[in-house]
Amino acid sequence: MPGNLTEAIVLRVLPRRRLPIIASYAGVAVIVAAAALIRYLLGAALVGYPVLLFVPAVFVCALLFDRGAGYVATIASALIAWNFFMVPGRSILGGGVPWLPVLIFLIIGITMSAVTEALRRTVRRLDQAERAKSLLLEELAHRTKNDLAIIGAAIVLQRNAASENAVKEALDQAHARVMLVASAQDRLRGNFADGVRLELAGYVEQLCAGLGELLRGVRLIEVEVECATMMVASSTAITVGLIVNELVTNSLKYAFPGGAAGTVRVSITAEAGQRLVIDVEDDGIGCPPDSSPGLGSRLVRMLAQQKGGSLTREDLAPGCRARVDLYEATTG
Repeated sequence: MPGNLTEAIVLRVLPRRRLPIIASYAGVAVIVAAAALIRYLLGAALVGYPVLLFVPAVFVCALLFDRGAGYVATIASALIAWNFFMVPGRSILGGGVPWLPVLIFLIIGITMSAVTEALRRTVRRLDQAERAKSLLLEELAHRTKNDLAIIGAAIVLQRNAASENAVKEALDQAHARVMLVASAQDRLRGNFADGVRLELAGYVEQLCAGLGELLRGVRLIEVEVECATMMVASSTAITVGLIVNELVTNSLKYAFPGGAAGTVRVSITAEAGQRLVIDVEDDGIGCPPDSSPGLGSRLVRMLAQQKGGSLTREDLAPGCRARVDLYEATTG
């Protein structure tokens, strides 16, 4: 998306560490000199706009270096414009070099340098926070996987110590389900590089197959998937996976009480305006009457809001449909 591309460009352009003062001021000299040279070459085309090309020069200096470099670029640009590009006789006081445009330029340049410095620091902090969040999620996923592995190993030990075949069979099923949960955790974590686009249908089908596998031999509930062929960003795939996981799990838990059989259908379509629609529908007892959303519903709403979307529920009598709208660029 354009916003993500702009953010990536800004983060790539910004230096990782503060440059030495000499290097910063050398960069200022090069940028301001380049702006002055371009202004000189354009000549008559910019008559009446002596400081126009120096505004982006000041911005670039403040962005790449710091506000001090922006201040220096502002003063240097004003002096160059005053001495070489001002047209005498346009002062509001009459005669001489006009001082008002230079004064306005100085105010704009200094203000822009200060604001750009603040924005630069904010972008840096956001980037650091994003990296810290990613590290925390990786650590959480790693610990969860280890905990599930320990539980699986404990079940295997109990299975080996059991003497009755029925107990061994039950423990084998429990171990298989723990391993499937661990596999689902890996899929939801999403080992995808940031910005990579991937095919959504296969990802969702694999996820739902794992959820359906958890019920094999336990309950007669089918999980069906219909997903349009589309390419989405890896971050969007993870969001969709989390939403589908929560909605399908919610249907499996509450739509079919007393071991009733049924079907859960997952449908994902791409509509006009970069709109992604996720429908999870079951033929169970209907939507829960309780108006207070649980943790899963709050998580789905939060994920949808992050993508500019929303969660709605519709009682089908029988059955319930949960619909999530996401706004995200897709390619067929």
